[in-house]
Amino acid sequence: MTGEDLRALRERLHMTQLEFATWLNELMGRRYDKQKISRWETDRERLPREVLGALSVAALGVDRSPRRGLGITVAVALQKGGTAKTATAINLCYVLARAGNRVLLVDADSQGNATVHVGIPQTRVVELSKQGKTHYHALVGKSPLADVILSTDVPSLDLIPASIALAAAEAELYHEPTGINAMADMLAPMREVYDFIIIDCAPTLGMITSNALVAAQYLLIPCQTEAHAILGLEHLSETIAKIRRRSNPDLQILGIVPTMYSARQSQDRASLDDLQALWGQQARMFEPIPRSTVYSQAAAANSITLAGDPGAPGVETFVEIARSLMQSGGQLAQTSPAPEVTHGA
Repeated sequence: MTGEDLRALRERLHMTQLEFATWLNELMGRRYDKQKISRWETDRERLPREVLGALSVAALGVDRSPRRGLGITVAVALQKGGTAKTATAINLCYVLARAGNRVLLVDADSQGNATVHVGIPQTRVVELSKQGKTHYHALVGKSPLADVILSTDVPSLDLIPASIALAAAEAELYHEPTGINAMADMLAPMREVYDFIIIDCAPTLGMITSNALVAAQYLLIPCQTEAHAILGLEHLSETIAKIRRRSNPDLQILGIVPTMYSARQSQDRASLDDLQALWGQQARMFEPIPRSTVYSQAAAANSITLAGDPGAPGVETFVEIARSLMQSGGQLAQTSPAPEVTHGA
């Protein structure tokens, strides 16, 4: 964002420099003044990293179009573990919510990492499970979904929490004639309430993940820049093809997000080249999210990275993913067809 971009954003907000400084201070909890804004707008000073990130997110809200039709459901999935699926899901939710959207995060992993990382303590998860107020209980019809949904500390971001009980749904739904549609049926009424529903999937391609793919309009694939994760894309594409044939012909690929990338590592650069060569013509490739300790630190603190560090490396990628969703109007299917299995068999 240049000084000219900053000035354009301020003018779209119809604010003076003093008003913009006050707004920014409320947004970030800082104490910038009119003179600081002036120096940024004239490029006499470089925008701080954390300000740049926060303003990139805020700009999404300024440019936000009125909601059209039902909310959009996105599954975040890859069966390989350790590819930053949960980090991708929760930070995308954060950006969408801060941009003024109503967002529902669905934790579809029995490990419950997304639940804990948006601020629900493990002790409370245990209590929710005992009370019948987790994803499992709503998915198998034991509790109304309205009794399960929780608010979070992020305004406009709600959560369907998961616990280890969700693992039991794998077998239970498998034996149900319409078990593959359970999550789609559960979430259908929520598309009238929320602008976006983001499903954080488990690192498997079992019944719950298949349910998520049936429920979703779009699939976002976080793929670590290493060989085993890229191999996992092949198996996922086969699953997508089956889901489209049998249950959800409209499932489309939103894109692939290379994660945990270090440009200094030759193996990471080679893996990124492989991703581009194998999948670049079949699915949108977002800019890589760099490997950074801020993500592991946020995970250890059970928090959302961008909530604590608005300028964290990779914020531009989350903003771009959110922008593509917000501008889609349900039309992504025309530009991002689901890849077919064309290699590696």
